[in-house]
Amino acid sequence: MTTLKRFLITLLCFSTTLMTAQFKVIKFGAKAGVNYPQASLSTQDVLSIINDQTYDISNIQTDISNGFNAGVIARISLPLIPVYVHGEALYTQFKQGISITDNGNDLDLSSLVQRLDFPLSAGAKIGPIFAGLGATPSMPLANASAIWSNDTEAQFTWGWHIHAGIKVWRLLAEIKYESGFGMLARNVNYNYNDTDYDFSLDSRSSQLVVSAAYFFE
Repeated sequence: MTTLKRFLITLLCFSTTLMTAQFKVIKFGAKAGVNYPQASLSTQDVLSIINDQTYDISNIQTDISNGFNAGVIARISLPLIPVYVHGEALYTQFKQGISITDNGNDLDLSSLVQRLDFPLSAGAKIGPIFAGLGATPSMPLANASAIWSNDTEAQFTWGWHIHAGIKVWRLLAEIKYESGFGMLARNVNYNYNDTDYDFSLDSRSSQLVVSAAYFFE
């Protein structure tokens, strides 16, 4: 009888441990990926430069290089309910620039964008496949840019995103499209040929983000 009781207790403990692992609601992991920003000027950029009437608008070019992101992720997934919520804290970095040519004179401005992104997402899942949307608040790092004004350097900006992916075992693969809400830009003050120019570079360019995550046990 004692042996049977011990066996039942052991079986119960094993079943409880198995169910806890199977239905773990919150999972934490590490995440990293590649950013593919879209080169573009904001509407305010174009209007400001046209109003200056100094440069030919056809000579304006933007250049945004690919970047990367890395950080942590927390995912809440309820048992037997096909929905999820996850939050992330990511370091994001890429380069952006603007160049204008007029009568053989070149104006080139470039900046290394470094910021902390905090994507918040919710969505639905079917088996291993999931899709959802959410918001992405960001905080540019102080003194990260040589051309952005320091008084707005560390303020939060907001963006939105949609994403889809697949999660198998502890691995997650995701593709995400992200953009900004309205005119989220930085002012650029630059003196060229003894003339002061004031226009904006978009601090949240639309971008495609491809990333992968690994969840810890």
